[in-house]
Amino acid sequence: RHGTRCAEVPATANNSHCTVGIAFNAKIGGVRMLDGDVTDMVEAKSLSLNPQHIHIYSASWGPDDDGKTVDGPASLARQAF
Repeated sequence: RHGTRCAEVPATANNSHCTVGIAFNAKIGGVRMLDGDVTDMVEAKSLSLNPQHIHIYSASWGPDDDGKTVDGPASLARQAF
């Protein structure tokens, strides 16, 4: 469900699916990064892959949430942004 919602963001008008995205001229793609340990370096490489083609970033992979801890990107991922 989450992936479908993310794909709706760049949806074009008059697409026969009853939706138009808020960024309908944007292009989307996916970067596989969850097939192993998600380290700061993995995040940084994923976030810096082909930045000239990226319009929207979605950090849907985490962090772990225990209701008390707020985590964010580490130093390499912050530099990639």
